[in-house]
Amino acid sequence: MPIFDTHAHYDADRFDSDRDALLSAMPGVGVGLVLDPGCDLPSSHAAAELAERYPHVYAAVGVHPEDCDGFQDEDLTELRQLLE
Repeated sequence: MPIFDTHAHYDADRFDSDRDALLSAMPGVGVGLVLDPGCDLPSSHAAAELAERYPHVYAAVGVHPEDCDGFQDEDLTELRQLLE
């Protein structure tokens, strides 16, 4: 049975040095799906980019309540575009 990593921030800086190797290796070691959630606009963009690059990675885009200071109406339009 494949593993589903339901909440991992592989877009975080701490993965900069080995992100590609780590994500590329996951299917071979039994991790079939990964959900990378965005908590603000930059991390939502990064999660969406990872989902485009790796077929087993899915992105959740949005803004975490702790990160909503400064949120503008046009930010919602940007999030909708990422959902497409």
